[in-house]
Amino acid sequence: MNINVSNFRQEVARFRFSKAAFDELLEKKNTFDSDARSDRFDSVSAYIDPLQSPFLSAELRNIRNIIDRESHVLILDGFEVDNLASFKSLVWVFGSLLGVPMVQNHLGHKVIEVYDRGGKSIEEGARYHQTRQGAYVHNDGVSDPLPIDYLILACGQKALVGGESILIDASAVYAQLMAFPEILEVLKCDFFFENRGMADEDLLFKAPILSFSSEGIPLVRYFRVYIESAHLKAGVPLTSSQVQSLDFLDTVLDQSSVQHRVLLEPGQVLISADNKFLHTRTDFIDKNAPYPEINDTERLSELNRYMLRMWLRKQ
Repeated sequence: MNINVSNFRQEVARFRFSKAAFDELLEKKNTFDSDARSDRFDSVSAYIDPLQSPFLSAELRNIRNIIDRESHVLILDGFEVDNLASFKSLVWVFGSLLGVPMVQNHLGHKVIEVYDRGGKSIEEGARYHQTRQGAYVHNDGVSDPLPIDYLILACGQKALVGGESILIDASAVYAQLMAFPEILEVLKCDFFFENRGMADEDLLFKAPILSFSSEGIPLVRYFRVYIESAHLKAGVPLTSSQVQSLDFLDTVLDQSSVQHRVLLEPGQVLISADNKFLHTRTDFIDKNAPYPEINDTERLSELNRYMLRMWLRKQ
């Protein structure tokens, strides 16, 4: 069976708020910043009144429509700011207006800082966002039994070398796998997954790697390292047919025909439908030594590669 994968691969859309909409977003941010709080910045969501912010409300609907019904992935330009605290509040306000923020770790944080801490590797138990490692194609929703509707990755600073985002459309992957029905059947069956970093104690759950939406759109849940770790903890080794199917899937994911490569620049925000687009990054080298923590007063221009990540569900 010869299938033209390019017919299934969605292009990456580009978007920039109009001046009127961005001014309304900045007004929301300024209101948020002026409200004194002693807890974390991501503990209280922003609120939008469509009557008071008509331009922003309309353009947020447009972004949702692109992610839900069109390209499933989008790069938003125009989020350049000087310092880290301002960047955090701008991304948080935008994200909490776009959808409902989800908890991402056992501490209850809804915004995660993505940068190299210089500690353990993924194989040693670290989460992906704490390392400089690349090469592991995944979607972020693997740690939660419930799917993520929107993944946000906002770039505050890029690396000295590397750190490209690799975006992979699940529909293009499925189209290539259609010629191998025995592989598809295994991927549609349940595998063990783990809630790494989501709770103090490990929780294992089962889910298929490949499923379908009510409209028949392919949906993917995949992070091979997490799957292998979960099967070890469950005491249920992967079967030879499962290993073969994962190897096959990895090979398809490695093909340029299903990939988009994007180097996010400071001030750009990547938004994707998490279970319709897989992603990874290339290894990267920073200009400075890794640091375990970053002060909010830091200027973004002085940081190593730095991203903010949010998981959202539809409102």
